[in-house]
Amino acid sequence: MSHKTLYALSLGILLCFSLNILFAQPPQYQAQLNRMFFNQEMSMQRRIQLRMLMQTMNLRGVQGTANEYDFIITLLDNTKIKVTSAMYIDSVTKKCFILFVDKKYSKSDTNRYKRIYPTQTLVLSQKNQYNNLSGSYIHGIPADSCWMFKAINGSISAYTSMNEDEDKNFDPGTIVGIQLNDGPIIRFTEENLKQLVGQDMNALESIERKNFWGAIKKYNRDSENGAKK
Repeated sequence: MSHKTLYALSLGILLCFSLNILFAQPPQYQAQLNRMFFNQEMSMQRRIQLRMLMQTMNLRGVQGTANEYDFIITLLDNTKIKVTSAMYIDSVTKKCFILFVDKKYSKSDTNRYKRIYPTQTLVLSQKNQYNNLSGSYIHGIPADSCWMFKAINGSISAYTSMNEDEDKNFDPGTIVGIQLNDGPIIRFTEENLKQLVGQDMNALESIERKNFWGAIKKYNRDSENGAKK
């Protein structure tokens, strides 16, 4: 028996053995495996769709989120449109935009795909995938380059460029604005945050460690505890 034949036979036996183990799992484990395979397949399909869309629109220098979201966009003339889109960022202008597919145009028509930027809107309402209540939306305030979603509510409020679940998917790099009580929303920088927390040593220590999210949380907790005394 040749080495190639022996290798093929061994590989076949190993594959059969692996499949037997896979399909012999208890129902609860089998369900988990099915979900894992389904999520992997959907992720692969999403990447393929995104790549095809990029090619269709010639979106060079554009980055898109891995997932699509359901939005209700209120335009400047108060017109509302429903859109399912990823959140895209132009790597040159650094501006976010939503992609609206106008299906009244054919796929070969360049008018079919329209970019909608924050300055073209009054508000961007994103369906809250972290809330089971039907029709629950988080509202984004348009700024020059992105929409700002309130992620922390307290003495210091924090706004992010994406509506994310802070315990699961939060990326500190998405903080774009901060607000002290009812004051104006100002651009998020380390120096601006230091000014807002003042002499709160707990918050300042977190800022020095670049834990800005934690600093805001600590300041709000200290403010709440101080108000209760």
